[in-house]
Amino acid sequence: MSDTWLRRIAWGTSSLAIGVLIVSMAMLFLAPDHSSVNLLTIMVSSFVTLGAPILGAIIVTKQPRNRVGWLWIVYGLLIGLRSLGHGIYYYGGSQPSGYSALEYFLLWLTEPANLTVLACLILMILWFPNGQLPSRRWRFLYIWLFLALAVLYSSLFVPGPAWNGGANSGGIVIDNPYGWLPENAVLYYLGFPSFISLLLILFLAAISLISRYRSAGHQVRLQLRWFVVGGFFFIILLLLPVSVELSPDRFNYGIEYLLVLLGQAYVIPLYMAVGIAILRYRLYDIDVIIRKTLVYGLLSGLLALIYFGLVVLLQSVFDSVSGQQSPVAIVISTLVIAALFAPLRQRVQAVIDRRFFRKKYDAQQVLAQFAQTARDETDMDALQAELLRVVQETMQPEQAS
Repeated sequence: MSDTWLRRIAWGTSSLAIGVLIVSMAMLFLAPDHSSVNLLTIMVSSFVTLGAPILGAIIVTKQPRNRVGWLWIVYGLLIGLRSLGHGIYYYGGSQPSGYSALEYFLLWLTEPANLTVLACLILMILWFPNGQLPSRRWRFLYIWLFLALAVLYSSLFVPGPAWNGGANSGGIVIDNPYGWLPENAVLYYLGFPSFISLLLILFLAAISLISRYRSAGHQVRLQLRWFVVGGFFFIILLLLPVSVELSPDRFNYGIEYLLVLLGQAYVIPLYMAVGIAILRYRLYDIDVIIRKTLVYGLLSGLLALIYFGLVVLLQSVFDSVSGQQSPVAIVISTLVIAALFAPLRQRVQAVIDRRFFRKKYDAQQVLAQFAQTARDETDMDALQAELLRVVQETMQPEQAS
């Protein structure tokens, strides 16, 4: 498949994931009962996950065959499907029955989506940053991961009275609509070891980062350092809900809710780690795309705020003076925005370059100073020396003469 079609599929899938997340959040927001902590955590998790398909699509835009970018897209879609199942359940009043065949399927899909999300996180660690294993000796983890998931997926077809957490944890409570397999002892005894195997594979994937770090160059090591820092805070936030449930002292409801909801933001440190690697260490070589996205995204927000602020202010002035609104306010606001666009874009770009693209910003400053010197300097020897200094600072060649 060509790179162009891969990019189109990536953006289409990312748009689908974002749409599913937004629909699920709307259904959860419109649910009749908001007292369930599980409902709030799913809503926060859906909102936080909006960044995953966007980040993945940006990566795939530059490198269509990079596995890490596709993982972010799949992760966002899986969280969206999981949230959609919860949205259907809570929007319908948390009823254990009375759903259509499609609704039953989406409710059932929440549990395999959880397992696949865990597999995505394992592969994210194994593949970061270039989408490849550290070495061939780690390929046995693929087979191990496949076998563990095969057993756990098979257990999803065993009949049972409850699904996805059960009533005690505030999760979805339905009869398994796809309980086709008989309740045999084999799956019962293999389920728990398979889940422990996933945790052990996750641990070994973290160990693989050490192997990658030892054989990596300077730039990849910097990227891995940020990823490890993000992973540390990822674990801290992930364990927050557990610490609340296991704490012997009961918090008041405000603090308890806050800690549980913060626990759903566990993926944000990974966003930040990958983002810093992109902006500071040219990970995936898409810093130009990120730079333009930041500049024009912030610029659009500022211009929209100024525009609507001016329209409201001028309309209130016209209303107080003449007693009626006037289209002149819109015309004046449009002219002001047109006049502010260029200087405001330069200012926003300078701030972003100074914060995230320091080397590029410093090079621009050096070149601007040299332009000023070239206009004023009359001594050719001094100008030659200044030119060599500029070349050394901006291009950093091995030698210059």
